[in-house]
Amino acid sequence: MEDLWSLQRVVFQNDVVRGDSERKFKPEEGGKGEMKKVFITLRLEKSELDKSAVRLRLSGKILDAKPLEYVRLNTYHTINVAPGDVVEVVKEKWPGYVLQVVRSAVSDTKKPRLGLVVVDEEKALPAYLLGYGVEFKNEIYSGLSKRMSQKDFTEQQNKYYEKVLSIVGSMNVDTVVIAGPGFAKDDIKKYGEDKGIMQKMGKRLVLSQASNSERSGVYELIRSDAVAKLLERERIRTEFLLMEKFLSGLSSGSSKYGIENVKRQLEDGLADTVLVNDSFIGRPDVQETLSEAERMKVRIEVFNSGDEVGTQLHSFSDIAAIPA
Repeated sequence: MEDLWSLQRVVFQNDVVRGDSERKFKPEEGGKGEMKKVFITLRLEKSELDKSAVRLRLSGKILDAKPLEYVRLNTYHTINVAPGDVVEVVKEKWPGYVLQVVRSAVSDTKKPRLGLVVVDEEKALPAYLLGYGVEFKNEIYSGLSKRMSQKDFTEQQNKYYEKVLSIVGSMNVDTVVIAGPGFAKDDIKKYGEDKGIMQKMGKRLVLSQASNSERSGVYELIRSDAVAKLLERERIRTEFLLMEKFLSGLSSGSSKYGIENVKRQLEDGLADTVLVNDSFIGRPDVQETLSEAERMKVRIEVFNSGDEVGTQLHSFSDIAAIPA
């Protein structure tokens, strides 16, 4: 999924895309038709990431095909790209900021992913920190009640701790951070150590602080200094820090947002970093602005528009400039 998301960030309208696909072919008018395997070349008009089906849909007009007899040129077609597929993208020019997205995607696959669990006595929320953002998993509820007898409460609490540790053990990561507002995180770790569960996991477990066991607690954890060393190489922490720097400059009037304001900031030589959403970089005027930033050796950071920071940047017209 990370690769599909990265691919969507670097394919723009009018790019030429080539890949294997299927096309319905009717040898005779009015015939039933059958699906034929073809190699399609199309000029891209739109892309759509289908997370549920784990595929990227690349749609546009057909420029060429092999075998040619199975298709009609200049008709519309969609190439469905799934994990394991090979697709070729041809551009008139590959800007440096686009190539950086590709390079970052490659380097992200080499980094160990980070597991996150925010927990209290009522529930736990597991999540993965991935190359393209945060992926939340199903919540785990403790089922604890103050009306329970001490014996029943202890038994139910132990079951809850075991569920949480089971989730931690099943996470496909080397390191898991458990955080929360109270002592539940400490009690879970101690229970796991006392029962020998921790030793069997083979994972690094880091305890930290979070004010709640909600999604906001996960994002708070990502921004916290306590886990900065674990997250400093992860893209999403960089985005949070850059957004905070932008907002700080906004209050003093030194940060700017919106395509025209960013252009002026570049012209005046006052921009150190340009922030832009991946959903926005396909526009010709945005590409022109980013090319100018690249020429001036201004840092360009492409955000995931579907993540919390990308959503925040969207409220500032999807593009912003941070002063030097």
